[in-house]
Amino acid sequence: MEAITRLWLAGTLPIRDGLYRPDGFARDVRVDEMVSGGLVLLEPFDLEAFLESDPEETSIIVTGERGLADGSGYLCCGEGSYGSEGFFGRLDQRRGLVWVVYLENANPFVQIDVAGTQAGFVSSSGVSVTVELAGPDFGPSGPR
Repeated sequence: MEAITRLWLAGTLPIRDGLYRPDGFARDVRVDEMVSGGLVLLEPFDLEAFLESDPEETSIIVTGERGLADGSGYLCCGEGSYGSEGFFGRLDQRRGLVWVVYLENANPFVQIDVAGTQAGFVSSSGVSVTVELAGPDFGPSGPR
């Protein structure tokens, strides 16, 4: 079982802004309101190695969930234990993790909007991120 799956099942996430998938893929991300979608995808990194050097985690609470119209699963959002943290993600039909984005300073994500294949997530501080659910990074099968 990959690290992010173990953490997710334990109700925690690593304290590092990133996009995480249960196949072991992890990459740094950065919020940037000047780019389309509001999120910059940066370089991949080794989550296992990161956790060995910095094992601090945050407890998370899913505070919002929305079913996808095509029946393929759910979108979720929520908060971490430090108040400034937020996350949003995609779950499969059995609510297993497909991907999750953690942001240390975005504040809790409190709103999920879906329009076609676009999903928007808004935090309590107004951070807004839109992702393409049919694309390689946020689709159901991940980057190739």
